[in-house]
Amino acid sequence: MTAAVLLAAVGLAVLALALALALARTRLVAVTVRGYSMAPTLMPGDRFLMLRGRRRIATGRMAVVAAPHPEHGWHPPAGTEPTSWYVKHVAAVAGEPVPDWAHRCTGTRVPSRMLVLLGERPGSLDSKQLGYCPEDKVVGTVLIRLRTAAP
Repeated sequence: MTAAVLLAAVGLAVLALALALALARTRLVAVTVRGYSMAPTLMPGDRFLMLRGRRRIATGRMAVVAAPHPEHGWHPPAGTEPTSWYVKHVAAVAGEPVPDWAHRCTGTRVPSRMLVLLGERPGSLDSKQLGYCPEDKVVGTVLIRLRTAAP
């Protein structure tokens, strides 16, 4: 292998690595938990890695969603921006049966482009109070815990 070919191969490898890192920086976000709605799984101060987007949404996963509007829930007035994110379990996705506890979700099957979300604490603000969450409110999915808060 000549020096020129080796240099070109190294250059391509460095370029590929730089592109991969740039993509990871736009798609991966470190998030710090600030509440108890997902306790004991996630406690305040815990950190996790979130993958932006909706591609990995599935029943049983944890989703990060735009916080609901205090008065209008998942359907805020036009021009209103959420001030924070919520982390919830995905209890059901489009086409799946509506869980028995989700009394605010009408019908027997989850409609297209909707989710049923559930927090772990009884007082958690989720589909029990707000009904279906539109998929477009999903910011991303939890990939892995980075750090557990100190006791």
